[in-house]
Amino acid sequence: MKILVLSLLLTGLLLVPAYASSLPTLKMLSTPSCPACVQMSKVLDQLNAQYEGKLATEKVDVYEQPEIAQKYNVRYVPHLLFLDAEGKVVEQKVGYLSLEDVLKTFKASGIEIH
Repeated sequence: MKILVLSLLLTGLLLVPAYASSLPTLKMLSTPSCPACVQMSKVLDQLNAQYEGKLATEKVDVYEQPEIAQKYNVRYVPHLLFLDAEGKVVEQKVGYLSLEDVLKTFKASGIEIH
């Protein structure tokens, strides 16, 4: 069993969703060539640095995982999914959001990030 798990980890086949951590999560569905996605990625990096242990982030390349884009009916990127600690989508937004706007969106959805 240990060999199988290690093999899955090394090959990247074992995908653990960010919401498994029981934290509110911002999931960004994006493409590498999208300028707004590159800017939004910087906001996710800021969130990781400032709210470690309080908020999780996840970046999903819709070219590599088209089934996720289809699941959420993504038409434009960046497509932002705001998930509560149980992994339920509580809000969706399209386009660039500042760090402050991300926090306001969580708050408007009843989730305080301190």
